[in-house]
Amino acid sequence: MSGPAYRGLEEEGTATWAASMRLMRYMLPQRRLLTLTILVFAVVGVAAIGPLWAIGHLIDDGVRAKDVGVVERWIAIFVAIVLLRGVLEYLKIWLSSLLGERVILDVRTRVFAHIHRLPLRFFDNTPVGTLVTRVTSDVEALAQMFSSGVAAICNDMVMLLVLTGYLFWVNAQLALVALLALPVVVVFSLWFGQRMRTAFRDVRGRVSALNGFQQEAFTGVSTTRLFRREAYQQEQLDERNTGLREAHFGTIFNFAIFWPCVQTFSSFAQAGIVLLAGRELTNATLSIGELSVFWVGLQRFFDPIHDLSDRFNVLQAAIAAAERIFGVLDEEPEQPDAPDAQTPARLRGAVSFEDVHFSYLPDEPVLRGVSFQVKPGETVAIVGPTGAGKTSIISLLARLWDVDSGRVCVDGIDVRQHRRRQMRARMAVVLQDVFLFAGTVADNIRMGDESMSDDHVRQACETVNADGFIQKMPGGYNAEIRERGSNLSVGQKQLLAFARALAADPDILVLDEATSSIDTNTEVLIQDALKKLLENRTAIAIAHRLSTVRGADRILVMHHGRLVEQGTHRELLAQGGLYSRLNQLSQATTSGETL
Repeated sequence: MSGPAYRGLEEEGTATWAASMRLMRYMLPQRRLLTLTILVFAVVGVAAIGPLWAIGHLIDDGVRAKDVGVVERWIAIFVAIVLLRGVLEYLKIWLSSLLGERVILDVRTRVFAHIHRLPLRFFDNTPVGTLVTRVTSDVEALAQMFSSGVAAICNDMVMLLVLTGYLFWVNAQLALVALLALPVVVVFSLWFGQRMRTAFRDVRGRVSALNGFQQEAFTGVSTTRLFRREAYQQEQLDERNTGLREAHFGTIFNFAIFWPCVQTFSSFAQAGIVLLAGRELTNATLSIGELSVFWVGLQRFFDPIHDLSDRFNVLQAAIAAAERIFGVLDEEPEQPDAPDAQTPARLRGAVSFEDVHFSYLPDEPVLRGVSFQVKPGETVAIVGPTGAGKTSIISLLARLWDVDSGRVCVDGIDVRQHRRRQMRARMAVVLQDVFLFAGTVADNIRMGDESMSDDHVRQACETVNADGFIQKMPGGYNAEIRERGSNLSVGQKQLLAFARALAADPDILVLDEATSSIDTNTEVLIQDALKKLLENRTAIAIAHRLSTVRGADRILVMHHGRLVEQGTHRELLAQGGLYSRLNQLSQATTSGETL
């Protein structure tokens, strides 16, 4: 066999082997438990011939000789062997399950941790539902392999070898006839495995697509209702759900074919054995006890083959899931910190952009040669039309992205020479779209910093005037916040975001349109808090409201990725440039409230 088809099978086989070997490496930390599990499985396999051995002696030495004492003795031996096998089976199941859970705990932890180290570009191109599928159902498919796949396959192989040897020991001629079906079964299994692997890949892909759609649908349920798109969303779900059902039917159809074919092959072997055994019984070269033992052993010989087909099914599903998981693990994480990177315990807060060029996509620049400086303790506002590059400046400062060329410096040091975590610990960012986690109010202020005391949390909330509405909530600071803060108003979420920032005691404060969604009454509450928050801190504010812009020490005006103007509010109005035109437009449309 040659040509593209052969090369395709060869490449797929190589990829499957590589994925299998990579999976095995996750078992190395549990090698002692794995060795013990395989040993127990091997003992269980050997013990499988114990009942056969007892039955043979029971028939030939006891029943045929009509010796009640011998019959009772071999029945006792048979019962003891069965009880021993029961204990071993329990130990086998317990050890294999323990092995699987330990390995999967490690895999899930690694995948989750790796996803958190990936650059933002990955999340822009990957639906959340897809990632959830990777760390849930794909990992569960691996769990099935580790708990009932690898060690169980070893057990089945040992049982096949032991039973083959025992059948040859009982009667070599009959054993040869029984093994005639084995090569056919092996070849058929290889063909079956290729089909099942393709089918399971299709299933995993459709599960991921369905999860991604449902996650988006549930998140946007209010928008769906407002635009009366329930029927359309249901049609979209039905389409994906039907595709998944058809993919599952593909796996069921393939598997439904496999075992009946194996049974057919084994039936031909059994027919040959019946014919040959009849002749040997007639010639008295085979005893009734030997035939009974051989026949029971033959049935058990095909049991591991049936089990192996089930294991093979699990293995193919696991390999399909593993390929998808490894696709995530092979994504390049954020560039590591430089070996000599360091960040002092406190920052002075000097920020500078030096001829910065940046783009999210090739040949689509977002920032074009931006240069400016922010002095320690200075408050600088950034304004400009949508798409001017304002938020990108913040992302580069926090090093969520890296520049294409130029430098972003904090305290005169390129941010790429700072340690990310330490530098971000000295910054606090308040976004327009506040993200709150499910948990208590205090948890959302602390953000995992258990060293932060209750008094510190309360003081931060009091400073930003959030304490009033928090105390009215059932449980106060221990009140539960639902997913994404759905039980809070927009203004309340913004106040918590300010409290979160103040509690972190940052050296650099970033306000990304942080007050654009605040109503007038709430804005009055936070203006005093902002004054306190900005004291002795460098602040960069992307803002639309005139009240925020006018209070800034300096205003930077962005347009098409370039810094086109800078100065105070009065200076920029006097220049009569873009800022002045934006201000006039703002006054004409909103009576001077926003810019």
